[in-house]
Formats: sequence, C-alpha cells, structure tokens
Amino acid sequence: MFKTILLPIDLSDRHEQALRVASELARAGDGEVVLLHVVEIIPGLPEEEEFYSRLERVARKHLSALNDRFAREKIPSRVEVIVGNRARAIVGQAEETGANLIVLTAPRIDPDKVSAGLGSLSYMVGIFAPCPVLLVK
Repeated sequence: MFKTILLPIDLSDRHEQALRVASELARAGDGEVVLLHVVEIIPGLPEEEEFYSRLERVARKHLSALNDRFAREKIPSRVEVIVGNRARAIVGQAEETGANLIVLTAPRIDPDKVSAGLGSLSYMVGIFAPCPVLLVK
C-alpha cells in the first residue's frame, strides 16, 4: 500500500512509536522507509559551512543507527540529511522521493492552548504535504 514512507526524525529519543509504525507499514506493503533529518538554518547566524557540516555529521550518525535497525528487520531504508527550513524541506523531500506517506511524531497540544499547535511542524507539514500524513503520539 505505502511504497515510500518518509519518516522525519530529529535527534531526540521521542520517535520510538513513529519508528514502529513506519516499520509495520513498510513491512505490510513491501515498502521503503526514508529516514530524514533537516538541519534547520538559524536565521541571523552567518552560514558557517563548518557549523552546519558538523550538525550534518551528527545527524547522519544518529540516523545511521536507526537505519541499521531497519536493516536488521529486513526493511529497505535509507538516510537523507538536508540543511534548510524543516517544513519546506520535509514537503520537498516527500515530493522528490514520491512518498506515499509521511509518518511524523506529533507534539502533545495543551487543550487549553489549542492555537499554540497551529504553528507546529506537524501542522505545517500536514497542510502542505503532497501525500497523506500520519501523526503519531
């Protein structure tokens, strides 16, 4: 069903459920998981190549460990690391890879402050994505 699943990951450890869901969906549909990390460009900071290169190396190392996990489960996967705006880069990568699904870890929104969630990454990706988006909590 889902042949290409895009799985945006930051460097935190809060993605376990999203990893499991992507794994199950890829296995069920003989699909591939594309692990994506976007190194956010910091506005106002001069674009120092070494600074962003170091962040890219750290991200690749983190995603490589997750990629090894998919390999052990015999699920095709690959790693992509991009420098840019997170929401735009995720949507662009979904278009570029022909993703059929984006699996995204969603933040917990305070019911008393629902409008705060309107600026979240998951909200922006959900609005602009060219394919379905599955939010995992």
